[in-house]
Amino acid sequence: MSMKAEPEEWLILGITPEGRPFRPGDWPERLCGVLAHYDNNGRWVYSNHAQPVVRQGQMGVLVETELKDINPDAYKFIMGFARDNHLKVMPGREVTYLDEAITSNEVTLSVRKLTLALLLHQWKIRFLSNYF
Repeated sequence: MSMKAEPEEWLILGITPEGRPFRPGDWPERLCGVLAHYDNNGRWVYSNHAQPVVRQGQMGVLVETELKDINPDAYKFIMGFARDNHLKVMPGREVTYLDEAITSNEVTLSVRKLTLALLLHQWKIRFLSNYF
């Protein structure tokens, strides 16, 4: 039996239905500012539940679905903003289906490939810097 799990987070991309970037360019920071605060050192800190991101070359906001339980009004405001401005909304991470979970071997293989790629990149930088 296949059950679809709700995504852990939503990605709101600043793309209009015409395919143009949504303006103003700092809209993700403004929107996430609703839940942001200053820390003890006076630095501006975004909530873990709504953060500005760049994905697929576009400015966006990553919203954890957990926010609707913690602060329903903030969740409605952010998702309503996306709806009212016709922004692209999609799952922020891959949605996992219970009958299609990946195996630990697949994860291990992906980590090994990533590690190899990073090592090769690092070696290339060191190699080239010795000659220039």
